Amino acid sequence: MNLLSFFYQFIIGGAIFFIGLIFPLLSGDFSWKKREDRLTLIFMTLVFSLYLIFQTLWYLYAVGKL
Repeated sequence: MNLLSFFYQFIIGGAIFFIGLIFPLLSGDFSWKKREDRLTLIFMTLVFSLYLIFQTLWYLYAVGKL
């Protein structure tokens, strides 16, 4: 796996993820005013970010750059 495919994976995956968050917010299925919905959105975004960091470190370790 080269670095361009790695970035492509997370750019496309991240775009789909955030579009998937925006549509429910715009349609009213999620509300930023409800505590449970707000925590869910924050948790999902945090987990995506942590996964991105983990995969980046794993990739760098695998190619010997870390």
